[in-house]
Amino acid sequence: CIFLCMTPLPVVYGLCWLYLHREATHGLSGPRLRAALGGVGTSQVASVDNDPWELLGADASDVASVAATPANVKATIKASGGIMFNLVAVYCLEYFIYPGLDDRETYCAPSSWYTVMWACYNVGVTLSRSSVAIFRIRRVWMLTIFQLCNVAGWTVEIYSGRIRGLSGGYEIMACWMVLVGLCGGATYANCMYLFNQKENIPNHLRELGINLSFFMSNVGISTATLSFIV
Repeated sequence: CIFLCMTPLPVVYGLCWLYLHREATHGLSGPRLRAALGGVGTSQVASVDNDPWELLGADASDVASVAATPANVKATIKASGGIMFNLVAVYCLEYFIYPGLDDRETYCAPSSWYTVMWACYNVGVTLSRSSVAIFRIRRVWMLTIFQLCNVAGWTVEIYSGRIRGLSGGYEIMACWMVLVGLCGGATYANCMYLFNQKENIPNHLRELGINLSFFMSNVGISTATLSFIV
């Protein structure tokens, strides 16, 4: 029920953004409108002789962020589409496992096992998100493939019951759930690192790429969750 209630969130976020965008740009023109749409140039500093808003006529590459116009969205996807795809795919796949496949796997088990799986998943996420401070994975597509293998493995297990039928089978599945969380958290951390540090992404498109990824991730999470509710 909790995940079902999250389904309208992308629409709510979109409406809130449209409202804030309208309020921020209402009655503005010229440099002030550019300020509302793109932010202040990061390498320019206002002086007492200049209107800070007028400093915003800089090149697009010197602007902190840009609005989500069709042209900017297209440019962002071209520059960072691979990162966006992998982030969205892994999020969708991991929520396909939890709560979807996990609900089926623990259907006949004591109810506490569903909660245990959730805790194990978050242990993996926490550990792997902090790992980016030690090492980075630039080929994030490998994590996507690994998570896809996790989905395939969990699906086979749902129908065969080979592991849960063993003595200590649910303990084994709990350890496997930690791996699912490790994969998801590592993808998130490394994608965020690439969004901010990858050389061929223009600085003014980095923030938009992150926002688009989060929006599409919410859609993917809702789709994966709804696929098991309906």
